[in-house]
Amino acid sequence: MFQEILRLSRQTLIYGVGNVLTRLVAFLLLPIFTHHLSPDRFAVYVLFYMSIAVAMEVVRLGMDIALLRYYVLEQDQARRRVIFSTIFWVALVVSTALGAVLWLGARSWVGLIIASAEPHPEWMIYTLKLCAGIMWFDNMSAFPLVVMRGEGQAGRFTTVKLAGVTAQVGLTVLFLVGMNRGVAGIFEANLLSSALILGFCLPTIIRRLRPALDRMMLKACLAFGLPNVPNALFVITVELADRKILELLRGTVEAGLYSAGYRLGMFLAIVATGFRFAWQPFFLQVSDRPDARQVYARVLTYYLAIVGWLYLLLTAFIEPLVRWDIPGVGPLIDPEFWPGLGVFPVVLLAHVWSGVYAVFIVGIYLKKKTRALPIITGAAAVINIGGNLLLVPVWGMWASAWLTVVSYAVMALFLYLYISRHYFIRFEWGRVAHLTVVAGLTFAAGAVGRHYGTQWAGYILSVTYPLILLASGLATPGERARLRLQLK
Repeated sequence: MFQEILRLSRQTLIYGVGNVLTRLVAFLLLPIFTHHLSPDRFAVYVLFYMSIAVAMEVVRLGMDIALLRYYVLEQDQARRRVIFSTIFWVALVVSTALGAVLWLGARSWVGLIIASAEPHPEWMIYTLKLCAGIMWFDNMSAFPLVVMRGEGQAGRFTTVKLAGVTAQVGLTVLFLVGMNRGVAGIFEANLLSSALILGFCLPTIIRRLRPALDRMMLKACLAFGLPNVPNALFVITVELADRKILELLRGTVEAGLYSAGYRLGMFLAIVATGFRFAWQPFFLQVSDRPDARQVYARVLTYYLAIVGWLYLLLTAFIEPLVRWDIPGVGPLIDPEFWPGLGVFPVVLLAHVWSGVYAVFIVGIYLKKKTRALPIITGAAAVINIGGNLLLVPVWGMWASAWLTVVSYAVMALFLYLYISRHYFIRFEWGRVAHLTVVAGLTFAAGAVGRHYGTQWAGYILSVTYPLILLASGLATPGERARLRLQLK
């Protein structure tokens, strides 16, 4: 079991690097954005990216997760090519149709995205057309990237992501800083980098694509994947709706400040997504092992131990990082955006729950219970939207941040209660409670130290957290023996 979890850890690290590279664009460029965009323009940039996220989930029809499930479990290579071809041809038609609708109707659609800028300037309409192109390229590259994950090509996956990230960062600096093209320049850079990623995926597509369309397989994929469309939209609602509500109820400035603090919180979102990318093919591959459920249970314990350590490190070191004075530039994050950075620890906590939700989803895939997901995530979305509408006028961005935590926690808990009736896993709840208490006490001690001006206490406690866990008796005798062996 330990070797299987070690393999998952390695693949999580590799996929995490690939995902880190993608998400790292947002972090690397955040200082540039804060120095070259006002908070209200930054909010406009975020709202346009929200439109891409929504369009992507609609256009995919849930076929990406269907491809992952049926492709990974299929052993015959010829049959795998048929599965890939069926899904790819359908994706091509649907992506082109939706892209055309967004492009041709950009002047009408932009009003739904940016409500506070009537009449909408031409650069906003042009930016929405760029979003339509980004959506098309990203969707067509999504399926070969799924194949790379399903076949364990983590190195190739990361290489493709690295190429796209390098291009996007370089082009964004050129267009935004060098050519002063504003928000539109950010999306021009994204469009070109998305086209580059699809170009790198062409060999994977060409080797597997055939003039084939299996109607029975298409029907099975749609039955498995379509319930994920409302599910994904509800998850996006939990993730992004607060930005739109803040724009409507508190203005683009506060929405921009919150978005900057939220963007820094993507550290743990990167880890959670990297884990999910490795976790999905992993739990499918080991599902026929007699000890599979024990492996799944142990994964949750290790995941929470690792993200707990990352949480403590990030909350301890974020303030000196954002205030780091770069010669000739100034602070890493422009002081105009500092009021939004207080939500950072809260956003991190939300992404911890996001990873827990990913662990619990194993039974949904194995028992083909995807139809339950929209109900679970829909309940979280209702709580999120209702809570934001009720509390944002009073509490502003703080209400949005804490409602994100509540929403992800509701998703995880509802999912666990539902799937336990169909695929029960005896998780190590005693150990989970143990490490949660230790992490909470360590965070509280560091926070007290920061409050009284002793920053070093938080630094030391966060760095030595694994030793604190071991000293508290969390590890089993077998784990301690394995750890001593690994250290030797």
